[in-house]
Amino acid sequence: MLPVRSDAGDVPGQAALAARLRQEWPRLDVVMSNAADVTHLPIGQWTEEAFDRLLATNLKGPFFLVKALLPLLSRQASVILVGSVSAFVGHENAAVYGAAKAGLLSLSRGLTYELKERGVRVNGLSPGPTVTDTFAALGPERQAALYDELRRTVPLHRIGTATELAKAAVYLASDESAYTAGTVLRVDGGIGELAY
Repeated sequence: MLPVRSDAGDVPGQAALAARLRQEWPRLDVVMSNAADVTHLPIGQWTEEAFDRLLATNLKGPFFLVKALLPLLSRQASVILVGSVSAFVGHENAAVYGAAKAGLLSLSRGLTYELKERGVRVNGLSPGPTVTDTFAALGPERQAALYDELRRTVPLHRIGTATELAKAAVYLASDESAYTAGTVLRVDGGIGELAY
């Protein structure tokens, strides 16, 4: 394991990250872009700075990370761009977040076409509500209430786990998905397909 501190929304930082990785490994077989700004605000509260910061982290940064890593990607490399069910459904205060994630998932298709001669597979992974530490700053009571609210919107009546998402990512990274490219794997308990 090689921990490297990097700001996902900083374009020069993506090139620096790629240079650091190049010092350790001659090639990469898997790249997974999972950083996200999860700001949710009503339209009236958005500032241009907040909007630009969210797009830089959720869309611009991942694009330039893949670009910076191109010389390291092996012929059969798998690139996984982590989106969100918010790319498919509208919900409270998520217009900007959902638009950025929709752009990221669209990028998986565009990059698949652009990198096809190199044998690089690019896919999107679209999680639904998942138990993480994202809402920890809200405190235990508010976090529990939010998870309960989300649980009611998921057709499977539960929140996903990080392990379930990790298994999906391992599938996309592995040879098991060697014929999977330019697609989005939804691991969302059905929320992206069914009205709630």
